[in-house]
Amino acid sequence: MSVAGFARYEKRAEAETGRLIDAALTWQEEFLRPMDGILFHAFLGNLRGGFADVILARDDASFDAMLSAHMEAPSARAFMALLDTDSIRLSRNRILKPVASPPSDFSCVEFGTFAIADGAEADEPDVLAISNRIEAEYLDRSDNTRLHFIGRGSEGRFCEVTFGRSLGETKRLCEGYVGHPVCQPLLDLCDPASVDLDFWFVLA
Repeated sequence: MSVAGFARYEKRAEAETGRLIDAALTWQEEFLRPMDGILFHAFLGNLRGGFADVILARDDASFDAMLSAHMEAPSARAFMALLDTDSIRLSRNRILKPVASPPSDFSCVEFGTFAIADGAEADEPDVLAISNRIEAEYLDRSDNTRLHFIGRGSEGRFCEVTFGRSLGETKRLCEGYVGHPVCQPLLDLCDPASVDLDFWFVLA
């Protein structure tokens, strides 16, 4: 898997949450799961009442085919009818170190994006090297971590994604980056004003 899509949005005020979850599950079963090259999807919620989709695709062609066919599918149209379309934010990212297999046994997804601070002499190889070290020497030492990767999206922004066993443990691990000798170098590269981070739990 080399492409990660993450869409955040809110439901329409009159849409019931239970109906939205059922529509998302139907969309997952009838549209996404049969699509060639779409290898993983989860429908998520956060503690502020927002919703999101995370999709992992084999390659750009698979992701593009999914986007092109999306609104032709009855399940997709039924799902979209429940969303506040003005609130949708889609982030498409090239995974810097391709993922071999989808995550399992997780209940939380941490998704954060950031830009490199002005004046920081770093680019993809530097960010990936730090990420690899964070995985090996910090995240993978916790049995909470199910999958971690870093990607690059539009306008030079990066994303960091962690799938964890529980929201509480995943959030605690993220907070542990501050001051940690392995993790702090990544924070030092970030423009603090650019950071967009949240924690999501699985709904479907």
